[in-house]
Amino acid sequence: MQTKKSSEAKLAQLALLASLPVFSLLIWVMIYAKISVYLILLTVLLATVTIIYAYIKIQQISAFQFRSLSNLLDAMNQGDYSLRASSVNGDNARNELVNSINNLAKRLNRQRLESIENQLLLRTVIDHIDVAIIAVNDNNELILSNPAANKLLRIPTSSHTNNLSQQLSSFDSLVSGQSKVMKLTFAEHPAKYNVHVEAFRYAGQQQKLLFITDVSLLLRTEERNAWQSLVRVISHEINNSLAPIASISETLKRALAKQQNTNQDSSNLREGLQVISQRANNLKDFVSSYKQITTLPEPQKNVISIATLVEKVIPLFQTDKIWVGSSPEVSLCLDPILIEQVLINLIKNALESMQKAPADAQVLIFWQLHHQNLKLTIDDKGVGIDNYDNLFVPFYTTKKQGSGIGLVLCQQILEAHDGRLTLTNKADQSGCLACIELPLISNE
Repeated sequence: MQTKKSSEAKLAQLALLASLPVFSLLIWVMIYAKISVYLILLTVLLATVTIIYAYIKIQQISAFQFRSLSNLLDAMNQGDYSLRASSVNGDNARNELVNSINNLAKRLNRQRLESIENQLLLRTVIDHIDVAIIAVNDNNELILSNPAANKLLRIPTSSHTNNLSQQLSSFDSLVSGQSKVMKLTFAEHPAKYNVHVEAFRYAGQQQKLLFITDVSLLLRTEERNAWQSLVRVISHEINNSLAPIASISETLKRALAKQQNTNQDSSNLREGLQVISQRANNLKDFVSSYKQITTLPEPQKNVISIATLVEKVIPLFQTDKIWVGSSPEVSLCLDPILIEQVLINLIKNALESMQKAPADAQVLIFWQLHHQNLKLTIDDKGVGIDNYDNLFVPFYTTKKQGSGIGLVLCQQILEAHDGRLTLTNKADQSGCLACIELPLISNE
């Protein structure tokens, strides 16, 4: 069986063949000069040994050079670009090859470092952005998720095999490149989210990338700004009209009083002016109450025990229908005056909703730690919520004497504390759960 010769052997053979003419010429000259046969044999022996040694040495040097370059290329193939081949003095083809390979290794090493830095930067951005990023395959099996998505969907950070068909079923109708604002409920918290879908290829298959952004706060802020602008304009115009009406009616009342007329017309006129004055003042107070949502002060935060805060509020209602459940001792950094106002509004709403409840019905107040937040719940046995969509719409109310700003003000105060307010009907019985979430004091 014929075997192929290595490149090193071929190179050594070429060097051997190149020396044969010179060796043959030397022997011929010695024979022609009639030099001693012993000297000729000795010369042949020495020349043969020299040629064999040169043959072996050339083969070894060539093999070493080829193996060095091969090892360098193998290291590059394995992702190690730190090795470099050494070049010898002189300008030859081998040095050009070595320099080319070294330059290639330098460029690949630089590109790899840039790629690692870009990946770390991208990973940092993805991990700290407040947009939930989720990559799933056609079967809605999780491929990738960032911490915001793990928190939103309650995905275990160690798991990447979860099937999210149930959580993501609302997005099945969305196509690549489409964005839509949707009302969704995650972890029992209904909110409005902007959902954007993109397609990408991973492992040779088409996959889906979801960007889910909570826009509830943004939309509420825009809505609140619009209402505040409207209230400011209306308040200005109404106050400008009410002031002279109230002033003139009071002046006319005083003028009539001085005349001391007792006829029926004068009496009716006084009564009419009294009604005008009273309604003008009532309307002025009414407008002033609405201005609360446009002039909410900045929270003056202090560290205070939540139990202390609740204990200060309960005596204001002078009722035995409020019961505080067993709860952990927790202190928060908040504005006690503003949070007291929130508690007063919510407890007042709970008590008013229980007017037709059994005599032994109570409002239960308790709190617990929940995902780096304090979750305080006000549980009533009332009639529940009739129209959830309008709960936080300014001026909307179902009460005869209501102004429609109580819940809006509560929501605004809590959002100023990086918290939130949710109200839900109880599933298994009558009543409502008002949940306040406030961040715990950070240890950092």
